[in-house]
Amino acid sequence: MKKLAMVLLVGALAVLPTAGFAANAQTTAAKHPAKAAGAHHTTTGVVKSIDANTLVITHPGKKGHDTTFKLDPSTHRDGTVDVGSTVSVTYREEGNMLVASALMARPATHAAGKS
Repeated sequence: MKKLAMVLLVGALAVLPTAGFAANAQTTAAKHPAKAAGAHHTTTGVVKSIDANTLVITHPGKKGHDTTFKLDPSTHRDGTVDVGSTVSVTYREEGNMLVASALMARPATHAAGKS
């Protein structure tokens, strides 16, 4: 009987750390879904600068800030993206870099009453 109790105790002790690790991994993924592999995000801003490898946009508003994206040959471009144009950027995080997967130029908006 003592051997059975010892085997059950050792078995339970072996399983507990593994179960705790699995529960922690699930909790982390639930709290940070954006960090899941391949997660894409979208943002909009005005093009501050663009070249073959880099796009910098400024976000509107009082606390507007610049965001820099890496461009590569696989970046899909929809419309003409020039300095001053408003763009929607779909991107993913790769380490400390934001890599643009798609750029979509937005049509210029005109103030009401102007033609």
